[in-house]
Amino acid sequence: MNAATNYDQPEAATSRYGAGMTGFAWTRTLRGRVLGAVLLATLCQLGALAFEISQFRRIGASVATVNEAWLPLARLTARIEGQLDRPRESRRDVNTLLRDARAAVMRGQSLAEGAEEQAHLRAALVQLDDVEAAAAAGLGEGEGDRRALRDEVLQLGALSEARVSALSQRTARSQAEAVRVSLVLAGLSVPLGVLLLWLAGTALRPVRTLTAQVRRLEAGERPGPVDVGGDDEIAALGQAFEAMVHAVDERDRNLQAVSLQLRRVLDSLLVAVLVVEAGRVRVANPAAGALWGLAEGDELPVGLRQLEEGRHEQVGGERTLEVVVAPFGSAGRILVGEDLTERLRDRERLVRSERLALVGQLLAQVTHEVRNPLNAISLHAELLADELRAPEQQALLATVVTEIRRLEAVTERYLDLARRRAPELAPEDAGALARSVVALEQERLRRLGVEVAVSAEELGSVEVDGNVLRRALLNLVRNAAEAGAQHIRVQVARELSSLLVVVTDDGPGLDAATAARVFDPFFSTKARGTGLGLAVTREEIEDQGGSIALTTAEGGGAAFVIRLPLLSGVAPTPA
Repeated sequence: MNAATNYDQPEAATSRYGAGMTGFAWTRTLRGRVLGAVLLATLCQLGALAFEISQFRRIGASVATVNEAWLPLARLTARIEGQLDRPRESRRDVNTLLRDARAAVMRGQSLAEGAEEQAHLRAALVQLDDVEAAAAAGLGEGEGDRRALRDEVLQLGALSEARVSALSQRTARSQAEAVRVSLVLAGLSVPLGVLLLWLAGTALRPVRTLTAQVRRLEAGERPGPVDVGGDDEIAALGQAFEAMVHAVDERDRNLQAVSLQLRRVLDSLLVAVLVVEAGRVRVANPAAGALWGLAEGDELPVGLRQLEEGRHEQVGGERTLEVVVAPFGSAGRILVGEDLTERLRDRERLVRSERLALVGQLLAQVTHEVRNPLNAISLHAELLADELRAPEQQALLATVVTEIRRLEAVTERYLDLARRRAPELAPEDAGALARSVVALEQERLRRLGVEVAVSAEELGSVEVDGNVLRRALLNLVRNAAEAGAQHIRVQVARELSSLLVVVTDDGPGLDAATAARVFDPFFSTKARGTGLGLAVTREEIEDQGGSIALTTAEGGGAAFVIRLPLLSGVAPTPA
């Protein structure tokens, strides 16, 4: 996918800022600039600290040398000088003071730092040697010896005072230098801090931009272009983010296309599909809405919720449903349902048609074999009628001919069952057709004392097989009259996209067992009936895509309802 290529580019760009950088390439990276500034500030701080430490060490060493060597030496020389002005009997031991002075100088040598200070201390030791030599030569013997000793002591004292003064001045200079350096470093720390703040702000500005874009992407919005500028790591990160956004967009488009395709497939399925989670419908296709009346977000009915996983068959009213329940995801279920009513009816009709076809073929063969002898008998009966003139003989021959005609009618019905011709649709006025059937049977119905009323809407011409509808109405009217009905009503109307023909009578009615078998072949309640009339009628009506049904009521009466599809709509009857 293109997004993968886009991801490779930021990786390649980022590799330029890795550990393998040479020369001054690190100055082009934000990390290098920040680390350089921090390193410079750290080096300045370390330099200042080292300088101050060295200064403090020098000051400490100078102070220690002054305190441990030169000041004690100056005090001791002053005491030695004071001993020289006293009477001999009151002087303290000068040699003891000289030993103390030598010990102070030796301590100073152990504390002093620097060759200059060590040289001065060695000079002090030499001067002490001279003082000790002068003291040993003529301490108290004569005025000249005392004067020489005093001069040596004074020189030693002058040296001590001079070193104390010099070290004090050096300490002051070191302190002043430390203060100056501290001030300079403090002055440098301000621009360095400003530089670090500027670098941090420069770094955080694109980071804030990227953060805002990431939050927009997280919220489901489409982030705009990310232009953070520069050629550092943040710029590479911005390029990588844009590549990621393009990849996400491409993935979303692919997912939307797949989701749309899957939704189209799901919506085009003729079987009902439900995805259920926590007892609520999450996904439902139109077939599920038509079958169960459920939509997405509805609560699953108790009857469906109680179904276990597996295949189930539900029978309710006139419908037979097959429901398959399977697990879906971690806690969901998927329900696939199908209305088997029409399929079972078609299967039943197919079985019935095959059975009728087989019976019809057998009957056609039998009818063919029977009709030839019947024709011969009918011919000879007519010849005998011409020869015989006696009334009794004519009556007998008339009976024979009548029975032959009845057998021919029976064989014709058998042939109708065997032919199963295709429907011949043509424009017909259904109301006029119904009235013509009643008019054809009017005389016969009058003799039986049956009244027939026809009510028809103005439907105009409709595409139907007129012969089939005519035979069906004739059969139903005759059956009602022969069953003992006194009033018959024929209604012709339109119901949605169907032609509705209802034949109602007030006869004795049918019990449940008889009503269940009324359309079976060879079943009849009449003594001389063939049981094929309603069976053939149902087959012919169903061949047109229609249906015929029987409804009965307590206390008598029956109603046959015929529904035929209006294939070409309703056209007005031409004037």
